[in-house]
Amino acid sequence: MNSFAVTVAWVLAALLLGPTLLGLVQNLLLRETTLFIATTAHSLFYLATATGFAVVAMLGAKSSVRFMQVLGVVYILISLFEFVTLGSNVANFQLSTVQTGLLSNVIHLGLGITIAGAGWILKNCQCRMIFINRRA
Repeated sequence: MNSFAVTVAWVLAALLLGPTLLGLVQNLLLRETTLFIATTAHSLFYLATATGFAVVAMLGAKSSVRFMQVLGVVYILISLFEFVTLGSNVANFQLSTVQTGLLSNVIHLGLGITIAGAGWILKNCQCRMIFINRRA
């Protein structure tokens, strides 16, 4: 069992809760005065992603790796779609549902590459978490 893949899945679950909470607080308090405009749909997508990572981490390494591979590709495809449609009528329709901008597209592309890369690297990795017990 690749316990490192499970650890990475737990870390990604925790990290993706940040944009969820930030998006919900931003929507309630700051509205449209910030750099990122996150709609409730955007925040719920991040919440679903974080929940997905937590579920696959509990299922084990194989599920975690497969989820990273699939979700990474989905993020890459979404970001490429966002880049292609930025400023068009399709983007205006998309922006009414999940508001994005150039900075969000770059972040989504980076997330996709990172998550998919982790999935493919950890697929054949025999990584183990090593804990060194040092007694004083």
